[in-house]
Amino acid sequence: QIYIFPFRSLLMSAPRVPPFDWANLTPEKINQTCKEVIEQTQQLCEEIGKIEDENLRFDNCIAPLMAPPNYKTNPLVCQSKFLQHCSTDEAIRTAAKEAGTAFAKQRIAQRMQKGVYAKVRHYVNTDEAQGLDEYKSFFLHSIQEDFQRSGLGLPDDKQQELVDLLKKDAELCAAYSANLSSESTRLQFTKQELEGVSNKFIASHLTEDGQVEISLKYPDILPIFRTCEVASTREKVVRTRGTVYGNNLDLVANGIQLRKRIANLLSYDTYADYITAQRMTGSTKMVMNFLTALKEKVKEPALAELERLKDLKQKHVESRGEVYDGKLNAWDFSFYHELLMKQEYGVDDDVIREYFPVGVIVDETLKIYQDLLSLRFEEIKEFDAWHPDVRLFSVFDAAPDNEGYFMGHFYLDLHPRDGKYTHAAIFHLLKRNGDQAPVDCMLTNLPAPTGDDPALLTHDDVVTFFHEFGHIMHSICSEGDTNNTHLAKCPRDFVEAPSQMLENWCWKPEVLAKLSRHYKTGDTLPSDLLDKLIAAKNVNVSLGTLRQVYLATLDITIHSDPPNSAEELQALVDKLKLEISLIENPSNCNILRSFGHLMNQYAAAYYGYLWSEVLSADMFHTRFAKEGIFNVSTGMDYRKTILAPGGVGSIMEHVTKFLGRTPQQDHFLASRGIIPSYKSPQ
Repeated sequence: QIYIFPFRSLLMSAPRVPPFDWANLTPEKINQTCKEVIEQTQQLCEEIGKIEDENLRFDNCIAPLMAPPNYKTNPLVCQSKFLQHCSTDEAIRTAAKEAGTAFAKQRIAQRMQKGVYAKVRHYVNTDEAQGLDEYKSFFLHSIQEDFQRSGLGLPDDKQQELVDLLKKDAELCAAYSANLSSESTRLQFTKQELEGVSNKFIASHLTEDGQVEISLKYPDILPIFRTCEVASTREKVVRTRGTVYGNNLDLVANGIQLRKRIANLLSYDTYADYITAQRMTGSTKMVMNFLTALKEKVKEPALAELERLKDLKQKHVESRGEVYDGKLNAWDFSFYHELLMKQEYGVDDDVIREYFPVGVIVDETLKIYQDLLSLRFEEIKEFDAWHPDVRLFSVFDAAPDNEGYFMGHFYLDLHPRDGKYTHAAIFHLLKRNGDQAPVDCMLTNLPAPTGDDPALLTHDDVVTFFHEFGHIMHSICSEGDTNNTHLAKCPRDFVEAPSQMLENWCWKPEVLAKLSRHYKTGDTLPSDLLDKLIAAKNVNVSLGTLRQVYLATLDITIHSDPPNSAEELQALVDKLKLEISLIENPSNCNILRSFGHLMNQYAAAYYGYLWSEVLSADMFHTRFAKEGIFNVSTGMDYRKTILAPGGVGSIMEHVTKFLGRTPQQDHFLASRGIIPSYKSPQ
């Protein structure tokens, strides 16, 4: 079923800035706003529950539930909770976190409103409901299913038990996230302990007493993992990061038990079954079959990659007069991968990063997206923000038949600081509703300029930025009122596919010529470095794929047969990491302490990264590789067929329409060198 997405009449001018008031926020104002939004939502539910059955209409029963006060169609929701991820004020972060938890609890309670559910059930059978257009009908049935999956078919005592469990799970997830954000461990090393790390990095981290101090954030630890010659230093960082983050392991242990009870109450055997029922895969069995088959296909080439790295390690440590321990440790992989790239492929991240100043990457990435998707961005220089680093842009349609239509805003907040979310992510701040356009924000931890030195990115950083910006485009290009809300979410096992597909641009010579500009000379990336970078693209790709299979399997396993304690979780991680990724887990270290995906909306859904990569490879090689990566017609077809639907309708049908056939795996396997090059059927 392909849906028609209603756009509003042409708007030739945009609101100057998004409808937020960041500057005047205080903990007290956040608390008060949160309370008012919750009260307004409860009032709405009560009003719907009082409507006489014969007076029920789409406009008074269903439309209000598509955009209730506690959804992100309301600017006050984001304004109250978003700053938990990026404010420099701890009190505001705390208040925002509490608001986010309160909203989550209240949304659970809202979906348990029997009076509202009774009205929805009655309306579904009316003549008006039977005659709704496809778009409105989607939301009607989504609302009905949302109530049913929330347990309204359960006896009263079981309904209350479910509400309590869901609220408790939301609390655990909020506490877990707070531990990630507030982690402030610092490690100090001598210059000798950081042998191999660039002088620039060391100079930027020196303390007054001559020590080198680092945090556990990625811009600090990645250069050490990749370039530090001293294994004990790398080991210390790995072991520290694997054992901090407060009581997060206990929170995971408690969370997975709560989720099992939630699933059982709703007549599902496992939480994984409950989640996958609404995904493209449709079942836990399908996910496990997918992961198992992929593991078997890549294990043999992964073992060869492992032996190659072990040989390289043996030569390296013996050249330093050290004893080879006969294995590749968790703190060895990144270092020897980097060394292999330098020695056998001539790829040196420190050299390559000189061609990728962050300002150039941002500007050129935005230009590429504008051209590809027929859009126009305008930067806003004067606006209210939560930090001076933040930038703001307006987005307009540039397609000839809709030139000048205002489509939304996006913020960029790119550099690390204390109290900020520690990974790269997109936050959807406001959803389309009526004349209100969407607003999105990218939070990353890309290196910041220091003094007169510009911030320089690795090619991996470039890919990350390109990927994350794709999520912004997916949101802003989605069409139709209240799209991408809770009722119309893009399935978690597809949501990464559009951005993963766009990563392919970062490996094309004609794109890298646009993205690269040496920070001193202004030269683009030389052809010899470009050739080496492309040649090295699939180095250790099988080991990398097995790591993703390990993480996805860990996720599905703990949400299918959850261990009963932190100790059992530790034993499971120790077992699966070696068994699947082929690399031993360091004693007492546990990825679950900082694996934030599993304590948010990716629980039982992490496999979606690999699943969607299969789809992304198929979309790219079937259409763009054939028709041209700058083909405006193909770009518009992609925008309208893949991005515009957002979370409405059947994603499989949208993808099939774009491909001209059902999806298949061969392009994915070929793109990783696991099978020979594959040519799509005509």
